[in-house]
Amino acid sequence: MRRGRSLPYVFLGPTLGILVVLALVPTIYAINISLQNRTLSAPDANYVWFANYLALFSDARFLNALWVSFKWEIISVTATMATGLALGIAMFEAASPRMRNLLCVLFIIPVLLPRVCAAFVWKFAFHPLYGALTWPVRELTGITPDILSTPLGALLAVAFVDVWQWGLFFAVIILKLLESLPPQPLEAARIDRATRFEIHRFVTLPMLKAPLISLLLVKAIESLRSFDLVYVMTRGGPGISTETLDMYAYSQGFIEAGKISYASSMAVIMMVLTIVTFTITWKRLNR
Repeated sequence: MRRGRSLPYVFLGPTLGILVVLALVPTIYAINISLQNRTLSAPDANYVWFANYLALFSDARFLNALWVSFKWEIISVTATMATGLALGIAMFEAASPRMRNLLCVLFIIPVLLPRVCAAFVWKFAFHPLYGALTWPVRELTGITPDILSTPLGALLAVAFVDVWQWGLFFAVIILKLLESLPPQPLEAARIDRATRFEIHRFVTLPMLKAPLISLLLVKAIESLRSFDLVYVMTRGGPGISTETLDMYAYSQGFIEAGKISYASSMAVIMMVLTIVTFTITWKRLNR
């Protein structure tokens, strides 16, 4: 009996140990660097303790990046979940089994594409002169729309590409979740003459609360890793209107100033805010 109980630890122990090392060592190293004044141009560094953190909150560009990251999280996560729910329920209600399978294959393709490739394709599609999306507008109205040249347009365009990749994929997941539900509650609701909207609002979605919350948090974490998409499509522009926190940290650490310690302090703040926010969100949503 003892041998059987210890068997999972034998198999999981080494893997978990490796994961802990891979997670803790870079984190501790980043925190240590953030307390110094290390730069790429100087081999030596001294401890300045919390000076980098204090400097951040008087840095207008850092505060802008924090605000842009917050807007990006809200827009991308909300739009992705709304798109996934709408398309998933629509396929569940209106599509035949064969059509569902075909749509699932088509909807999975965007998320399989490398993010950089998708970003380049859509950036060209939004091009004011040669873009496939802007050409009809130019032909019909005579106006040359340059969507990526305005702060709001650039942010929404990048969010559109993100939703195109993940919203369609989430629709497939939500469809399969709906198909896995027991049919009895849905049949009882139909017998009580509930509308389709009422069935999904009061029956199916409450039954899927836990997996939907998990999808929400997965998308929130994934949106924090959208550096490549934003960088390729807008490079943080126009100006710094789409510069997220990870882009500003990269810029300060490797492109503009070479301030490794300053960039590390941003990464630490981002990690702390992420852990605190997601922990509070998880506890509140699971009440």
